[in-house]
Amino acid sequence: MKVFGFEALARWENFRPDKVFLEAAKKNLVLELETLILAEICRIGKSTKKKTFINVHPSLPDPYFWECLKGQNVVLEITESDRICFPSLNVLRDLGFILALDDFGTGSATLESLCLVEPEYIKLDKSLIQSKNVASRDSLVMAFVGHATRLNTKVIVEGIENHEQLRAARINGSHYGQGYFLGKPEILFPGF
Repeated sequence: MKVFGFEALARWENFRPDKVFLEAAKKNLVLELETLILAEICRIGKSTKKKTFINVHPSLPDPYFWECLKGQNVVLEITESDRICFPSLNVLRDLGFILALDDFGTGSATLESLCLVEPEYIKLDKSLIQSKNVASRDSLVMAFVGHATRLNTKVIVEGIENHEQLRAARINGSHYGQGYFLGKPEILFPGF
């Protein structure tokens, strides 16, 4: 077991991230919010040789906005919060970005989006590995891993919080894992 990559997370002291992004989307300020976040990512981005996973709002108001990260070891995670703008996603592909579907199995991260995005990574939502229905959980993880492997896609199981969940992810073939049991988020720089 070794570290494969890191996820850049935006966190605020008194606000949940999903609420901040929801408000930004309602007020048509996603690009402005992502500009602030990107500035912080660029400050620390070159400090790691591992992959850096960065959440991207699926509306992708300006896909060329991410061009400054082109050629770096970056994976853009399309979040589940809204419908995906496929013309903009195609621009990211043309720019050469590696893509992931984040929180797969929730929101807009559906089987249709899996077929249309053809991501290099699928991040299975934590609700799957944390399910109490072990037989169903294991069957689904194994099915997603099998499907992904045939398409040369890697599966990352999110939400691993104990040894049993890690064991389940491993024996069911998951390529990678993410969660508090493997490493808790750390503050690399103060919020903005």
